[in-house]
Amino acid sequence: MEPMEGPKSKLYALEPVINRMPEVAVPKRRVTFKEKFMWTGIVLIVFFVMTQIPLYGIPQGQEVSDFFGQLRFVLASHAGTLMELGIGPIVTAGIIMQLLVGSKIIGLNLTNHEDRALFTGVQKLLAIGMGFFQGAMFVLSGRYGVGLGDPAGIFILVQLALGVVVVIYLDELVSKYGFGSGVSLFIAGGVAMTVLWQAVNPMTGAIPNFIGSMLGGESIADAFFRPGLPNMMGVVATTLVFLVVVYAESMRIEIPLAYGRFGGVRGRYPIRFLYTSNIPVILAMTVFANFRMLAAVLNTEWLSYYTTPPNGLSTVAADPIQAVVYTIILVFVSMGFSLLWVNLTGMGPREIARQLDRSGMLIPGFRRDIRVMEWVLRRYIIAAAIMGGMFVGLISAGADILGALGTGTGILLTVGIIYRLYEEIARERVAEMFPAVRRFFGE
Repeated sequence: MEPMEGPKSKLYALEPVINRMPEVAVPKRRVTFKEKFMWTGIVLIVFFVMTQIPLYGIPQGQEVSDFFGQLRFVLASHAGTLMELGIGPIVTAGIIMQLLVGSKIIGLNLTNHEDRALFTGVQKLLAIGMGFFQGAMFVLSGRYGVGLGDPAGIFILVQLALGVVVVIYLDELVSKYGFGSGVSLFIAGGVAMTVLWQAVNPMTGAIPNFIGSMLGGESIADAFFRPGLPNMMGVVATTLVFLVVVYAESMRIEIPLAYGRFGGVRGRYPIRFLYTSNIPVILAMTVFANFRMLAAVLNTEWLSYYTTPPNGLSTVAADPIQAVVYTIILVFVSMGFSLLWVNLTGMGPREIARQLDRSGMLIPGFRRDIRVMEWVLRRYIIAAAIMGGMFVGLISAGADILGALGTGTGILLTVGIIYRLYEEIARERVAEMFPAVRRFFGE
């Protein structure tokens, strides 16, 4: 029996506006592996081009500093370019919409096709609005040497918002015609480019400097701990984070299952240790970035001081209390966002128990009852969400303290993104070679 539908959300008043917004059409046929690879590559190239297009209208001689600092890797932000705001407005809009849905304030049921389409449209509209809002905050803070009362300031604001709009549609293009999502692709692409440059740049790269120190008979310690420039400790930290995260991605608990009608048919439901993946850190860093913008507008640096990632052992030695407080804040915020994400996105024990029950499955040794299945799943899912959130927070902060190339958070996110991208590409490749397998992937 189908549940009764409640009154429609008031957000349906925005439907005429959303219907007039352009969107990337859903493919009417299956997109081949080569086409997905091609579109993913094209989008990544467009992203890199946008990171090199400077904002027009900034007065000559006006220096545009790296506003986000270490947070820029998570936001795919590039100072003074069309990608100044990066993916910040998109992620912020996503957080707001998920909170509104989870708290039942806007009355949308994401299992309903119409409500989900409206949710996606409103989120896109909100992301554009956030682009204008965050862009206005940047201009008002005096970052570009002009204000909103100046035509040049208005033009800069329009460029910032235009960059956000392009990113939104690039993300949509990747989601429908490529691999993964554009947001993840931009993070991984930006971090990978930075790590490569910091490691092998002939002038200041960590590895060339280390080789030069070895050949010149200089102190090896200087190559490992030189302040302000990429060093070998960062290379070691980057490698260590890579190996630890890859191992953590493979950790899981498999709950035995059986089909109720066919007792001999068995299966397993895997629960990853990183149950919510790297989502908690992305959300935490987005919140930290918004604190930073608010602090700039209000001219109150203390508001964002303890949410700014440390950058290497020399920075930690200068202010160890800041590093400790930052680590504690990041760990607890990541744990909180991990639990919140589980409850808001249908990954909770109750939702999983309902899905398994609808599939006719049960846990051997327990009677077939959704409440019993939920009780069993809760023991593992909640623990995985809390421990996974704590782990990503600790590994991110720890790598920042050690001075990992591309920042600890950037490496953490990139490894997770590449790992899942590899899984998707491998699955797609198998489906391409053996069409009959597509049924098992829900195609």
